[in-house]
Amino acid sequence: MDKGKYEIIEGLPAAKEIVKLRNLVGWGDVDQESMEKGLASSLYAVFVLLDEEVIGTARIVGDGSTCFYIQDVIVKPGHQKMGIGTAVMKRIMNYISKNACSGAIVGLMAAKGKEDFYEKFGFWKRPNENFGHGMIQFWDKK
Repeated sequence: MDKGKYEIIEGLPAAKEIVKLRNLVGWGDVDQESMEKGLASSLYAVFVLLDEEVIGTARIVGDGSTCFYIQDVIVKPGHQKMGIGTAVMKRIMNYISKNACSGAIVGLMAAKGKEDFYEKFGFWKRPNENFGHGMIQFWDKK
């Protein structure tokens, strides 16, 4: 990552920027109002700017001590595989190392094919000897 080109900022980007990134990577649409509400509950967030455009993001939700969930780790297509995701995750893991108690659970759901990326940060693939498959549900509010 060319450090002179990209600017990493600790804080929340505008909700519309995360909505846009989610759509670019095919994660589906979340309305801006819902995203704003979700972002307000974040423990920590970081985003990456390139010429005033948000091209990367990640955030943590949880209880701030025993449970942390990493969410919205996104790098805009065309800027992937340039070290941006690694730089963002280093900030995320640094926050967790300063705030998590011993034995805290840190979780995430890796996008298909991205599991090896997260292993570099100490995450385990599931299922394994001790844990079953991770599970997920997308809520459909009717």
